[in-house]
Amino acid sequence: MKVTAPVELLLVEFPHSEFKGEIVAELVRLSEAGTINVLDMLAIRKNEDGSVEWLEAADAASELAELVGEPSGLLAEDDVEAIADDLTPGAAVGMLVFEHTWATGLTSALREAGGSLIDMTTVPPAAIEELAAVIAEED
Repeated sequence: MKVTAPVELLLVEFPHSEFKGEIVAELVRLSEAGTINVLDMLAIRKNEDGSVEWLEAADAASELAELVGEPSGLLAEDDVEAIADDLTPGAAVGMLVFEHTWATGLTSALREAGGSLIDMTTVPPAAIEELAAVIAEED
């Protein structure tokens, strides 16, 4: 697996274990557009009785399996165990590891200039909205 851009792990909780087809369609669109490269994906569900089920993308519906291809091995059973402990019965979590392929050119330019990425943080939209509200109040 050759990675040329930043990689991110995304965890999304679904309180009622409802995965929608629109999610897969959007991931396919982003991948086909060259925006992301899906490296690995799995879904974890905690049943009402506390038992845990999980599914790797390679074992899922054909469109999802095609999107991920051969799983990278970045997500494994120990990840499932770590997430499942905190999961509410009846809920599910989708785990997605993807490469920000849109940043490949920028990453190359930074490396060629002698730079190296030392940190990358995703700022939640709610935090941006809160900050914008504070700035608006100060104006």
